[in-house]
Amino acid sequence: MQILEDIKVIDITQFISGSRCTQILADMGAQVVKIEPPQGDTLRLIFSLIPGAERDYSVFNRNKYGLAIDWKKPEGREIIQKLSANSDIFIHNLIPGTLDKHLLGYDHIKKIKPDIIYISISGFGSTGTNPERGAFDIIAQATSGQFWNDPETLMPPANYWADMMSGAYGANAALLALIHKMRSGQGQYIDISMQDVLYFNNYRAMINKAMEPIMEQVETTLGRKPDDVLNSEDRMPFYGFFKSSDGKVAIVALTQRQWKDLAEITGHPEMVSDPKFSNLVAQIHSHNEAVSRIEQWTSGHTSRQIVSILESKKIPCGIAYTIDQVNADENLRQRGMFQKINHDIHGDIDVPGIPYKFSISPGTIRMPAPQLGQHNRFILENWLGYTPDEIKSLHDKQIIV
Repeated sequence: MQILEDIKVIDITQFISGSRCTQILADMGAQVVKIEPPQGDTLRLIFSLIPGAERDYSVFNRNKYGLAIDWKKPEGREIIQKLSANSDIFIHNLIPGTLDKHLLGYDHIKKIKPDIIYISISGFGSTGTNPERGAFDIIAQATSGQFWNDPETLMPPANYWADMMSGAYGANAALLALIHKMRSGQGQYIDISMQDVLYFNNYRAMINKAMEPIMEQVETTLGRKPDDVLNSEDRMPFYGFFKSSDGKVAIVALTQRQWKDLAEITGHPEMVSDPKFSNLVAQIHSHNEAVSRIEQWTSGHTSRQIVSILESKKIPCGIAYTIDQVNADENLRQRGMFQKINHDIHGDIDVPGIPYKFSISPGTIRMPAPQLGQHNRFILENWLGYTPDEIKSLHDKQIIV
């Protein structure tokens, strides 16, 4: 039996953050109904512009049932209300207030299902200075301070961390709320802000704020603000990337033992006793010279040679993989992170495995993302008891596709 096997989830989400949230629940066995408008959610529409690209839809929407319905019409709204009465969790990532206008907000659903767990994921939350402010991943990264490097850096983020992490925090919140419900019988409203989540994970901002009362003393000791030690153009010898003959390698040598071994391996044992490099604070002040010495050695070796030599001395390190390299990593393969799932139209689709490795109740990848409205009849007949004639009427009225 899977952990969430009997849990029913209503998913009114689009793009990535909400879809990732419900994907995690679906992977662990929850019965997730992905509700899309008749034209499909925006991510599906974007993928449809490129022949075959809809394969990507299964990365975030596998293991879900598909229901395509116009919930802005009374009869469509009624279907969602009926589903809510038989569900445990309701999740959306629309702008706060959107569903309230259509009688599908928390206060409305709570009247139908008093113990519903209702999760709203949005850019800036349902309270604050401007709850109705729209947002995408890049906006959340910008306003959380996560993407501040320098004013000349105009390249967008290389990954959708705000979407991915907000989805994960939404799933975590759903599970915590389920535990509370088991103990108290109470459901509740959960407000997830993408900006909140990324600020909560912005180490640089948090450490600066915590050190505000002693910042002058810290800067005197380090010669810089604490967040600039590892996040500036000045590279540090004890934590960072170093050029190899075919790419770059991440190396960490924070302990005295690691630093001694690294110095000896790179041919500079004098750095161990030299006061300029004897501890982390000294290395910060003499970073350029130390980095140069280490890189003289690394640049003469391939990335794999460097990793092999350093790992033999238990110095943490790793090749900075390209996309092609990480998609062929043997450790990820052995841990089941490369999976395939068969789609009726697109054939075998490569999808990521499940990162949770449960010994007794593991998650499973059971089916690809649904085609638009694929499970309309199944959901309406088997979950809600609609007759074939009623379903045909809904189709004729363009309530469902």
